[in-house]
Amino acid sequence: MRVPRAALAVGLGVVAALGWWSAATLRAPGYHEDLPAEFAGKRNPLAGAEAVAAGDRIFSENCASCHGERADGHGPASEGLDPPPANFRAGLVLAQHSDAYLYYRVSTGKPGTAMPSFHGVLGETERWQVIAYLRSLGAGSARP
Repeated sequence: MRVPRAALAVGLGVVAALGWWSAATLRAPGYHEDLPAEFAGKRNPLAGAEAVAAGDRIFSENCASCHGERADGHGPASEGLDPPPANFRAGLVLAQHSDAYLYYRVSTGKPGTAMPSFHGVLGETERWQVIAYLRSLGAGSARP
């Protein structure tokens, strides 16, 4: 079946508009990634199956106690934490945040939560591998 060019153009326009709308919606209202200058604009230099597999292993060893083996926020140490650990399997956590922000949080922790700094525990490559793993968890988590 052949699709008329006009219909194809309208369809592509709708897809583009929905993409723009969803990206704008994720960041509004009040959406703001507060990053120190040394983290702003960072991009994950790692990609591919090896980085994801290494990140999965590192996540299991260092993060799963709180975030859960399935990265769903239900690890054995999550009981009673307020706020609870992030659920990377559902919701907008990964879609709302850039790689730079995730790297910042893994590196420095998050004040007011149980999220610790992994700067002295994991090397730079290992922190990026964890982010590669997190990004592999779902299509909604594909922001750079």
